[in-house]
Amino acid sequence: MSTLHKQAMDAVLQAASHDIVGTLQERGVTDRHSEEGDLAVLDVAILHAYRIFMRICEENGLEVDAGYFADMANDLADEVAQEDDAD
Repeated sequence: MSTLHKQAMDAVLQAASHDIVGTLQERGVTDRHSEEGDLAVLDVAILHAYRIFMRICEENGLEVDAGYFADMANDLADEVAQEDDAD
């Protein structure tokens, strides 16, 4: 990973960490390691991934298609699960 990519990833992770704290507070979740805490983290991760997808599309003059994003995310999740099962 290049230095630029590492810096960008670090910035995204810092923003996500901030959003996770806010989401936990909004939802009244006191145990970050509970099921509700896990769901909050996943919600923030998905939202950040979608925001990045939107920005990439916009920067490249492409139409932002939420359905396409969801389909691709689902396909990726299936591929990762199959890889995990093979290991």
